Amino acid sequence: MLKGYGGKNFIDGQWLDNSSEGFANIDPCTEEEMACFPQSSPASVSLACESARLAFDGWKKLSRVNRAEYLFRVANILERDLEKFATAISMETGKNYNESVAEVNEALHMAQYAFGTGRMPHGEALASEIPEKDAYMLRKPKGVVAIISPWNFPLAIGAFWCAAPALVEGNTIVIKPSEDAPLSTELAVKAYEEAGIPPGVFNLIHGDGEVGDLLARNESIDHICFTGSAEVGQHIRRVCADSWHKTCSCEMGSKSAVIVFDDANFDLAVSASIASSFKLSGQRCVSAGRLIVQRGIYDKFAESFASYALQVSPGKPFNEEATQLKESSSFFAFGDGKSSWVTPVTNELSYMGPLINEQQFNRVLKFNEMVREDSEATVLVDSSHARPGYFVTPMVYKTEWRNVPYLKNEVFGPHVAIIPFDTMADAIRIYNDTDYGLAVGVITEDFKKARACRDNCDYGMCYWNGGSIAAESHMAFGGVKKSGNGFPSAARTVRAVTHEVSWTVNHDDELSFPQGMK
Repeated sequence: MLKGYGGKNFIDGQWLDNSSEGFANIDPCTEEEMACFPQSSPASVSLACESARLAFDGWKKLSRVNRAEYLFRVANILERDLEKFATAISMETGKNYNESVAEVNEALHMAQYAFGTGRMPHGEALASEIPEKDAYMLRKPKGVVAIISPWNFPLAIGAFWCAAPALVEGNTIVIKPSEDAPLSTELAVKAYEEAGIPPGVFNLIHGDGEVGDLLARNESIDHICFTGSAEVGQHIRRVCADSWHKTCSCEMGSKSAVIVFDDANFDLAVSASIASSFKLSGQRCVSAGRLIVQRGIYDKFAESFASYALQVSPGKPFNEEATQLKESSSFFAFGDGKSSWVTPVTNELSYMGPLINEQQFNRVLKFNEMVREDSEATVLVDSSHARPGYFVTPMVYKTEWRNVPYLKNEVFGPHVAIIPFDTMADAIRIYNDTDYGLAVGVITEDFKKARACRDNCDYGMCYWNGGSIAAESHMAFGGVKKSGNGFPSAARTVRAVTHEVSWTVNHDDELSFPQGMK
């Protein structure tokens, strides 16, 4: 599907290869080059932004109903070509095929949701202090929205969670996908093209972080939707601060956790923690790198979790038979790519894919080595790794909560600390003791404990008896502190890509003022 493929930019309704430089799309399972994509030039970035600006006036003049119709057609294309999209995601990211199918469904649901909102009430009628006046709150599009999207959900997040609501509200788009997974976004743009989106309304530029910086700084951009690291997100916020009209919504990293109380449904707690820790090889922003477990069940939980972690096997998405990697430990068994996650893990074909690239591979190995060298950490499942490909098995260890790098920083891999606590206040304190605040799962049968965590933990998403992963397209998705700046993605993107304005209508021949003003 990808061998020899040459990607292109999509600007003003045309597919262009206007760069003398390019970058390789690397298969994380083999480290082999699959395809080549253009490194967009400054001129290409400017052209894409200008095209979006010129298309804005015409696009916003369409009714919301008419704009939403394009999302209906895109949704049909996603449903028709689900296998093609899922295959591309798995090839680019190494993601378990079952997870890739779920991502396509996520994109599909967002497109359907955006289509539905086109006929929903828009704005609100409010009471006025003046009887002769009507008061309304309306939303107006900001203009040109730049989307800088991540590799781990290359289809769902940028092209749908961010783009779909922005388009229905009347904005135009310039999207830059991650250089680690550019094809999935390119296929999404082709779906929009097939749906008949007008030229200039949806533009695609490829490239690395330098291209993303050029896009963020372009003065034609009115809002930036960014998903990625806290460091880059902070840079984007500074760029926006230097521009009087530019705003941004940043969904960034995490040190998410599952809190397990001693009254928890034990099997549910273990299986929820396994899924939260190891789906996408721990490379979800909501992945649970910390399991905070009440001391009464701590040892039992750690033993059970470790036993299941040993069964989680890294493997390639599309190998037809379960075989062993020659260079690796027995943990490295290939799966068939289409086996489902079972709960708890009992199927040898339930596996993780590789880490996304060499940089992330080395980062995870570094943190794993820190744990091995720490005399206060007890390793339960020691990680191993193999190449070619960026395959790493789970690292699982017990430790008291301390101020050490691997407990405070995002690892973004199958690296899990099991941490004991005594009281509910201890659990909340441990969870909050990081710079991040994205997601927390709370496993307990006691509503008061769940409610206390709900009200006192720092998070954007809290899941009671559900682990730390359960994103739904119609809900907000985002975090606090270094995890986000308060403008969540998914359905709530609409609040970031529109201006809320007041419209007051006077029905009297005389002027009347609120607050008793004469």
